[in-house]
Amino acid sequence: MFIAIVLGIGLLCLAIFGLASFFLARGMARGFGYASHQLLGYQPPAVALRLTSWACALLVLILLPMKGCSHMQVELYRQAIPPQFELQKVVHHDEISGFREGCGYAIFRLSEDNLTRIRSQGLAYFATAHLGRDGKPYHLYQPWKVTPAAEHEHLFRGQSCAGEPSELLEQAVRAAGEEGAFFTTGHEQDLVVVPALGLLIYSYNG
Repeated sequence: MFIAIVLGIGLLCLAIFGLASFFLARGMARGFGYASHQLLGYQPPAVALRLTSWACALLVLILLPMKGCSHMQVELYRQAIPPQFELQKVVHHDEISGFREGCGYAIFRLSEDNLTRIRSQGLAYFATAHLGRDGKPYHLYQPWKVTPAAEHEHLFRGQSCAGEPSELLEQAVRAAGEEGAFFTTGHEQDLVVVPALGLLIYSYNG
């Protein structure tokens, strides 16, 4: 029964993908033909238009879900970070997802106003930053501490299972071994703020 349901859903998704590809390719073929005729005064062969349009349509339909999944993943990271931090764009993220669990990290740029307050207040700024934006107990963090972190502190715990670490992550790891940064740990995640780099690093494993 379960296999039949999965097979049915798979066939339905394949049919939707096929229809979307067909209509998108047909629309692109018309658009390419019109643009070529108006701009170049040339009407490409129908076969060339079809092949080009199908290739572009398949590329769009493959890339859009990938981009959407990446956006959703970054949004989940944002929700795990306390609202006291004014997150700007994500600079880099890398993760490995399994059926139930995963691991990885995300590097966020902090706003200049946020960094100014952190630099002026120091550890006092982090006094209330103990719960993620989503308010879930799973994203509850221990009191913040200043670096260097002790050996038993689990920082950057998602680094080992992700891909090749970025240069910024390596800089943050080095900063955590010296004074001037701040960190906290949670159930299966940790946060590191490096004011000198203007970054917050969220890392998880579980």
